[in-house]
Amino acid sequence: MSIDTYAICPCGSGKKIKFCKCKDSVHELDRVLTMVEGGQLVPALDRLASILDQHPDAAWALAIRGRLLMDLREYDSLKENAERFTRLQPSNPLALTQSAAAAMFAQDLGKATELMLEALTESGQNVDSFVLDVVSLLSYGLAGNGILLTARIYATLAFVSEGYEGSNMAANVLQQINRDPAVNLLAKFMPELIPRPDGVDWAERYDEAALMLANNKIVLAENKFDSLQRTAPSQPAVLSGLLTCSVWRGDYQKQIELLKKLSECESLSADDRARYLATSFVAGPDSDAISVEKRTLTTDVESIEETMMSLSSHSRFAELPPEFLQQLKGDREIGPRAAYQMLDREPPMEEGVPSDVSMVPESIALVTVFGRETDRAARVEVVGVTAQDEQVARDLLGLALPGRHFDSEREGWLPLNYVAMAQPGGLKITDPSQFDLLQQNLFVDRAVKKLSETAVPLLGDQSLKDAAGDDSKWLARAALLRYLEGEDGLISRDETLVERLCEIGGRPAPEAIEPKGEDVENIPAYDLNRIDPSGLDVENLIYVIQRAQQISATKIGRRASRQLTEMELPSEGELAGAKLLGYSFLMQTAAKSDDAIENLEAAKKYAEAHKFSTASLLLAELPLRLRRGEPEKFQDCVQQIARTHGNDPEVMGRLQQLLVQFGLIRPDGSPVQAPQGAGQGQSQSGGLWTPDGGGGAAAAPAGDGGGAAPSKLWVPGMD
Repeated sequence: MSIDTYAICPCGSGKKIKFCKCKDSVHELDRVLTMVEGGQLVPALDRLASILDQHPDAAWALAIRGRLLMDLREYDSLKENAERFTRLQPSNPLALTQSAAAAMFAQDLGKATELMLEALTESGQNVDSFVLDVVSLLSYGLAGNGILLTARIYATLAFVSEGYEGSNMAANVLQQINRDPAVNLLAKFMPELIPRPDGVDWAERYDEAALMLANNKIVLAENKFDSLQRTAPSQPAVLSGLLTCSVWRGDYQKQIELLKKLSECESLSADDRARYLATSFVAGPDSDAISVEKRTLTTDVESIEETMMSLSSHSRFAELPPEFLQQLKGDREIGPRAAYQMLDREPPMEEGVPSDVSMVPESIALVTVFGRETDRAARVEVVGVTAQDEQVARDLLGLALPGRHFDSEREGWLPLNYVAMAQPGGLKITDPSQFDLLQQNLFVDRAVKKLSETAVPLLGDQSLKDAAGDDSKWLARAALLRYLEGEDGLISRDETLVERLCEIGGRPAPEAIEPKGEDVENIPAYDLNRIDPSGLDVENLIYVIQRAQQISATKIGRRASRQLTEMELPSEGELAGAKLLGYSFLMQTAAKSDDAIENLEAAKKYAEAHKFSTASLLLAELPLRLRRGEPEKFQDCVQQIARTHGNDPEVMGRLQQLLVQFGLIRPDGSPVQAPQGAGQGQSQSGGLWTPDGGGGAAAAPAGDGGGAAPSKLWVPGMD
């Protein structure tokens, strides 16, 4: 193939081939690409090595070789290739990107991010697909390490880049961050650049820096903003520019510092100041300001038999079953001989769940007993006890094991939101739905008290309740409440939680937002739960529910869904099935399984009345019936799917996947534990379509006289 010498060189330098040092060897490019496209990666690498021996300046060969080494996971060779490439062309974005990839695979995310920034700066507006591939990988690594704002900004860059065909990974990163209820809503929105005030003498310099940011010239923009900060040190617009640069750099400590500075800007509203301070709690993997210290207590013992007998005889220590000991052992050679839950109150005498929720004990620590080892004496370890509960734990240990001194050391930190989660102990519960209901009732009864009475560093080691009357701590209290408002795992369990905490903490409850028309689309993620949906039409209610699904904003999703299901909708047309969206959301986010079943049945009834398919509803019912411990209804549901949707390969394939996930069948369709005679009479009892079920034909539903081949897949209830 003849080479157009006026084309841009594939080495990534941005020069035309005629003026690039690659011109003497680039005629080999077509041969190498043919080998790569044919799957001959190793021979292609050998050919590239030969070309580089003959033409040391062949940067295009280093560019292609780096991509192949990455695909083959030859990370040591990739590092060597990147170093050679960078020495040859220090400002080449592809060389910098290879170096970033090598640093990332060496677990040095800080260096990888810095190199990635240089690559983007050198790329300008024309970003190579290889650069975006590594950007996507970097966003994945950052998200896994809790650097969420930086992960979001890099994933967004790859996702929105025009013409880039490999955006699936970036989309997956964004989806994982957005849909994870454990990720605070404040981390699901990138802080925006604050507009500068009108008429300031540094307006032109600010506009230049903002333009550089828009063009991915992050390093240059940061230099401009640094200079501006010396001129206008407390300007929110300048601080927000520096914040954006620190997000691109992946420097979460700097992000936290700048977010705190923004919260101190008195020109901003009280709510904005609280939001910036609250965002500093979620910018990095650690949230020290709102964390609770965990302690470990240990003591050596002479006789573990006597120790176990003493603990077992004390009512506030509930012994855990042997299978739990195996879990505690994990990868260790020697696990504990016994383990106990330390309870915060006396367990009830009767079995089952007490009718009075105040009688239900909770576990405040895990007590483990270890036997003598070669280099260690027999010992008792108490783990997971908060600093606030340490004295209570010591008092209980003194009663059960009198005369023992327990050494205390820091175990780690527990984010405040985890303190609210109920951990019932000392009860014998066999019904899964009963246990779920108990946890929900305990949360509603105790979460507000726990959250308001737990001391945190943010409030000077005071609790929200104790700091309520301190005007000097209004911002800290407001930020703490703003943070809790964004915790979907808490709000979804008790939609009144924030309002109750605001009352205790001496802060006004969040103001409701009443959007008009398309204004609802401009509301950021962290404010979504503040929407009052009562004035929204059907289209905007659908939008709100779908967005609530995307970012796990359960409170507003439920409110909008309830309103939608109560509206009169046309029986035909695009909006006829809108209520199914509302019912499905309510079912999927129900705090109690009874509520989930109620909405499921309502959805099925509505779908049948309007002749909509019930396939997705029935498939969603299966895991719900399993969680509730209802095997007969689970079997009925499976048979109903086979009966009504047996001729739909997509539905039956999804059913087979679910049954494999539940451990009921193998991937080939055979039962894990088929009952006696399960393989007999299947053609008469209904069947499931399988890929090898008779030349692609679907099994005939029960009572159908068709000639389809019988299913080879047994499922519960088909015998």
